[in-house]
Amino acid sequence: MFLNIKFVVKGGVLMDYEINDDTLAIIPCLNNSSKIIEYDTECIVNNSPYEVMEYSCEYFGSSLAGRIHGAKKILGSIYKVPLFVDDSRNIVFFPTKSPTASDNIWLSLNNIDHYRKISDNRTAIFFKNGQKFIVDLPYYSINNQVLRATRLENVVNERKSQKKTIKMQK
Repeated sequence: MFLNIKFVVKGGVLMDYEINDDTLAIIPCLNNSSKIIEYDTECIVNNSPYEVMEYSCEYFGSSLAGRIHGAKKILGSIYKVPLFVDDSRNIVFFPTKSPTASDNIWLSLNNIDHYRKISDNRTAIFFKNGQKFIVDLPYYSINNQVLRATRLENVVNERKSQKKTIKMQK
């Protein structure tokens, strides 16, 4: 498990946060802050979801723009592109809206167990730890994002596997 060091400021708000294996969702809050839902805890960080994602990508050696560009090259130019935050640990997130939208939520592909339609414009996300999270998006939109993220994960993992095979043959 990844050790995550958090720096607490006044009011219990965290200033720095690195996405890790336990991160389930990053949800926008008031005043450009975010609610982070983890496997067994929740916290508020003093950054927007976009900033949390940018900081985490940089922490793991890239930039959000670079990760998005790479994912678009793999998947073809698409809207709401999923991305690897950390490809060495297979941490894949996808946005529910444009990554720059103030109401965008980032969801962890790796921690989703299943999802279910509640109504025409609402979907329940069930995480592997039993938590349920409702998003105001149609089922087909969430399903499409999960499929894109899964495709990205599969293509990158296949490329990693092929590279290892080639190295072994030399």
